[in-house]
Amino acid sequence: MRTATTAIGLFTILLGTLATNGSTHAADGVSHEHHHGRHAPIQFTIRSARDGDWSNAKTWEPARVPKRGDRVLVSRGTEVRYDVASDETLRLVQVLGTLRFARDRDTLMNVAVLKVQDSDECSESGFACDFEGVTAAGEPLAPRGGTLPTLEVGTLADPIPAEHTARIRLHYLDGMDKNDAPALVCCSARMELHGAPLNRTWVKLGQDVKPGDSRVTLAEPVSGWRVGDEVIVTGSEHQYRSGSFRTDRDAVQTEERRITKIEGQTLELDRPLENVHFGSGDFRSEVANLSRNVIIESADPDGVRGHTLYHSFSQGGISYARFAHLGKEGVLGRYAIHFHLIGDTMRGSQVLGAAIVDSHNRWITIHGTEYLLVRDCIGYRSVGHGYFLEDGTEQLNLLDRKLGVQAFRGKRLPGQVLPFDP
Repeated sequence: MRTATTAIGLFTILLGTLATNGSTHAADGVSHEHHHGRHAPIQFTIRSARDGDWSNAKTWEPARVPKRGDRVLVSRGTEVRYDVASDETLRLVQVLGTLRFARDRDTLMNVAVLKVQDSDECSESGFACDFEGVTAAGEPLAPRGGTLPTLEVGTLADPIPAEHTARIRLHYLDGMDKNDAPALVCCSARMELHGAPLNRTWVKLGQDVKPGDSRVTLAEPVSGWRVGDEVIVTGSEHQYRSGSFRTDRDAVQTEERRITKIEGQTLELDRPLENVHFGSGDFRSEVANLSRNVIIESADPDGVRGHTLYHSFSQGGISYARFAHLGKEGVLGRYAIHFHLIGDTMRGSQVLGAAIVDSHNRWITIHGTEYLLVRDCIGYRSVGHGYFLEDGTEQLNLLDRKLGVQAFRGKRLPGQVLPFDP
């Protein structure tokens, strides 16, 4: 039996009308107002005073570079270029102005909660927003500074160049709510996460592979793949047994390797493969590239994991980024990638070419959301159904050329609307 669960081709989800109240809100165990402002406010320890580089003390008030444990505000009307690869863990970064990751060097941010929102007040909640972003009539408020707060790690038109890596590492810190933090959250703001593109993120094998082979031939040429990239070769044979994430991980025949050489459509791998992989017939294995140069990851995969979230009236999107070791197992609404009660307010947004690796709670969750494009994504190992339509009311979303590998059985979550979709 095939290990990989592959979603191929273009299809549209048309499942009734969009619900943005009632059971949809209940699905995350909170009402609309609980998404906003019900948490004790905290004080920033440092804020940007003018445009400038993160590493420049003159950018900040007080005049020093942010350090371990700081709660940082990128102030309204300021643009800060994040130009460092720092090992010091920040407690909170809130973006009210613009925070733009440098494109001419490797960057690393270690942080517990990174929140993009139009407010100079904040809490350490990794789920709720700290302001009401809509009018009483449900229309979005105009940005108070004239432009949306923006986190920019590349753009779709101008991604982080392939020779550089931008990494956000999410840490849990004492005193935070383990159900919420760590987190990357966009609240009616703009969040752009864009790595260097690949012409194909996964392809079929072009020839059969025998145990002991360390070279694999692809069915078509690829560009953007590099020596050192992590790849998987999906299993062609699997002795089925009833299992779960805990008990059945090692029964599958998907194999992880790194590329040591690329010659045309042939990849040389760092060590021989142990299993048969079909490269002909109707059930060919896939070769999928899991490496990206924009990376969102949990700092402690064996401890408290992080999650990411777009709220309604946000803007931006994701392309060719890696989301690793995210998702809070057993906690509804805390997923690796989550579009939460967006409705049609992010119409035209997209998740392109993302690699979601080792998630403990889904790969991509579309919840109460319309008009989202999900294309060329790879999901590898998840607890629960990986590509998840949370309420079954989601419609007019395009899911195209996705690959799903090893979505392990989870448990029904408290408050889950669809009892048949663990």
